[in-house]
Amino acid sequence: LGENPLATLPASMEVRAGLERLELLAVQDPFLTDTAKLAHFVLPACTYAEKDGTFTNFEGRVLRVRQAMDPRGESLPDWHIMTALANAMGCQWDYQSANDIQSEIMKLLPGYYNLGQPRKTAATLDTYLSKGYATKVGERYQSTPEIHTPTRPFALLMGQLLMHSGKLSVQAPGLITIAPNTAKLRMNTRDLEHLGLHESAKVRLTSDRGSLQIAVQADQSVAPGTCFFPEHFNEPPVKDLMTVTVDPTTGVPSFKQMWVNVEPV
Repeated sequence: LGENPLATLPASMEVRAGLERLELLAVQDPFLTDTAKLAHFVLPACTYAEKDGTFTNFEGRVLRVRQAMDPRGESLPDWHIMTALANAMGCQWDYQSANDIQSEIMKLLPGYYNLGQPRKTAATLDTYLSKGYATKVGERYQSTPEIHTPTRPFALLMGQLLMHSGKLSVQAPGLITIAPNTAKLRMNTRDLEHLGLHESAKVRLTSDRGSLQIAVQADQSVAPGTCFFPEHFNEPPVKDLMTVTVDPTTGVPSFKQMWVNVEPV
């Protein structure tokens, strides 16, 4: 539902093999993604511009989404698809609109729908912090020793560009025009000079997971000793050079940093 693990996760996670072993794979997404192409059923969902509702931002504020255009093709809002599936399996969900769902949330969680207005809350953290919170956080986020060696002197980072978000934004022609996939590894000018490289020169990028050839480009926003590639793009497949670490508590995979070697071709 709204995820594209085949395009997002590194090859070491063996996502394709796992998905191909499933007896049933249903994907609900606005686009026919790489993952959707493997699905037995694809349920076309609306984009944010084609539906009404709300979303909750990182500050905990609930903001409105207002429909600006009619849904394309056979696409439907997510709540509509899930309600139809639930009723088909014997449930009795009577939702007729997004407002019905919001009304139920308001009954179950009074005060949740602040609609952009900050809640007036009193800071009473003593009880919360007395339950071992500080100790658990300290254990979970303790610094780990750096394990890079002279053969892997650069930290390869994968992250977002200002104009993009995840994989979905690459479907927008306007954003691709502004911020296209240059298919280049971004490095600090100082490191390029040290390696004797010029703009667009080819290098071999090597990690414990493999290697590939890629062109480089100067980027002063990249710190010396690091190199950067946007996570939105899979060509070339830089993400497949990353090692995945799964958080034991949340089960969330982490694969945004890897020690690599960069050598001229």
